[in-house]
Amino acid sequence: MRICIVVTLASLAQGALSSSCRGNSSGIPKPTEFKQLESRYQTNIRASLGIDGCTEKTIRIRKSWDETDEATRADYIRAVKCLAAKPATIDKNLAPGAVNRLDDFTATHINQTNVVHISGSFLSWHRIFVWHMEDALRNECGYKGTIPYWDQPRFSQDPMKSKIFDNSSFGGDGEYLPNDHGPYNITVPGLAVNLSVVRPAGSGGGCVRDGQFANFQISLGPTDRPFIDLTNKYGYKPNPRCLKRNFDLPSSRDFMTWENAIKVVGASDVVTFYWNMENFFHLKSHQFLGKDGQDLFTSPNDPIFYLLHSQIDRLWGLWQGQNLEERTFAITGNRTFFGIPLDTAPNVPPSNATIEDVMDLGFGYRPKIKDGMPMTYSGRCYMYE
Repeated sequence: MRICIVVTLASLAQGALSSSCRGNSSGIPKPTEFKQLESRYQTNIRASLGIDGCTEKTIRIRKSWDETDEATRADYIRAVKCLAAKPATIDKNLAPGAVNRLDDFTATHINQTNVVHISGSFLSWHRIFVWHMEDALRNECGYKGTIPYWDQPRFSQDPMKSKIFDNSSFGGDGEYLPNDHGPYNITVPGLAVNLSVVRPAGSGGGCVRDGQFANFQISLGPTDRPFIDLTNKYGYKPNPRCLKRNFDLPSSRDFMTWENAIKVVGASDVVTFYWNMENFFHLKSHQFLGKDGQDLFTSPNDPIFYLLHSQIDRLWGLWQGQNLEERTFAITGNRTFFGIPLDTAPNVPPSNATIEDVMDLGFGYRPKIKDGMPMTYSGRCYMYE
């Protein structure tokens, strides 16, 4: 246990409180309107406790990485590396390139990508996915905390001021590669149509060389290619290499702002909420990271993925928490990526997802969409501060 002792008033006046005892005081202050939305969410969530044994005593609290104490941040990094040192358990016939437990999660994400993105199951599936990672960190590696979130608006104008990107945490941009930092044209595999997407030019492109994941080795992917590799369509085969990033500052500066966060959480209906969340935060968070963190199928290769999706889940939770009765099970979206048929079923027309639809989280777990929608029952017990 870490105990922080303040000895004198003079030390307080000089700001001498140890950094291990406080969060990151920098950044853009949270606007009053967002604070009000957050407060309403917290009040309503706490008033709803008591179902399925989720109480004030048992609820897990997720905080911003920048408000998480130094010891917990270090233990989170340790636990992620612990999973990276444990052997994969997934069927190697499905993912022969899976090396470790982190790869188990990446392979599960690959397997479901075209049905759990830009679709009605996106939020629910990823809520369960992140919860499963949190449980793995706790149950397999002795981590006592939760998965913190990446508070993008606070550092939208200068993302590197967040402790996420400092040397004690996840490190910063990839090494600058003059001939390999974009822009890129990529083709999405697994769809019945030829869908090309443009990735913007960034400021890196190469291996991450600092932080606790400097030269971190990954194996699955990439699938972000200008063409579909029919011999390794989804990146399941082994491809050992370093973790790469390619930061795109405009994605943060122009989109992931407090103004847009208010538009997301303050949206009056689920359709407006979903597209504000997707266009302002989900898409742009991955685009900011670039390279491995932006790969549609294998983005969990970058350990920041889970903080990114903790934030996406938080924004959804805050929106739900404005009116739990009406919003907990609100849904919008098709059953596939943009409603595009899969190449395995090219003649199936688009159809809207329902909360009774069954999802696949791997390892035989097939919950319904509705099972992943609450935060304080149906197998989960957590909230955000």
